[in-house]
Amino acid sequence: MPVRPRRFARQNLADALSPGVHSAIVRETDSLLERRLAKANEVTDIRQTNFNPFLLLITSPVYNIFSPYEVAERLQLGSSFHGDDTSFGRFAEEKILPLFGAALPAQKDRLNRALAAVWEPIDRSMEIEGHTYMMSIKAGPWTMNQSHANGMIEKFPTVHASTGARCMIGITYGRYADLNNKPALVEASLGHPDWFDYLVGKDFWEFVSGVRDVHVHIFKAIREAQAQFAERHRDETFHERLIRNRLDIAASLRRKFDLDKEDDFWETLFNNAFEGGDELPQAGAAADLDTPEQ
Repeated sequence: MPVRPRRFARQNLADALSPGVHSAIVRETDSLLERRLAKANEVTDIRQTNFNPFLLLITSPVYNIFSPYEVAERLQLGSSFHGDDTSFGRFAEEKILPLFGAALPAQKDRLNRALAAVWEPIDRSMEIEGHTYMMSIKAGPWTMNQSHANGMIEKFPTVHASTGARCMIGITYGRYADLNNKPALVEASLGHPDWFDYLVGKDFWEFVSGVRDVHVHIFKAIREAQAQFAERHRDETFHERLIRNRLDIAASLRRKFDLDKEDDFWETLFNNAFEGGDELPQAGAAADLDTPEQ
């Protein structure tokens, strides 16, 4: 039984994922891992990080940041984890959903600013069992905010009226009990129309794929990709590369801020961080660590 009443559900579900789609998920996951590895390897100098001496000093007793190596670790992992988070939404939307037939709506490609504004909440469209669905894709149960909700409440009726398509919010992981109040707010504000629904996690993936328990198949494909990646990099793991780069960042921090000259690490770091314009990163030197991958 569903956790909540659903307006949108497949009438027929297959029991297995096609071998071609399985292989494509393996391939796309493997490519994602390679991109994340390459991104992590780009950062070898303190000037390529978002170095915030105030924040690092304030939180130093919380995270035990009392050496250049620990500063480098904090900056590196913070950027890496944030990059992982931002890349996942695009990975699901741009790499996995198209394998099941999702596409960018034609209206999103038009050079009409007024039309583009109306279609702003719509990320993908699909034909499913004789109906067109316009989808707003959210990565997780907390991703959707009030601004997103306001845009959907304002624009979904126009999208539906102009196309006859059904509109939905698709949330790629989690459970209905984990959701914030925004999907239900959109539904209530629209007046609970039969042309709108929101699907979460298992329901969402079954609906777009047409495969029962497809999340289990995706899990198996991800594990296969992990094994390939691990085998290819068995001579130097991802973690070992991070440590190597972390040592480079720590060495650059010592050089840049002359940290070996005084005993008080944080006083030396703070004084040198604010003295002279030459301590600022040069234009074009910083890597944008948090930019979602293309």
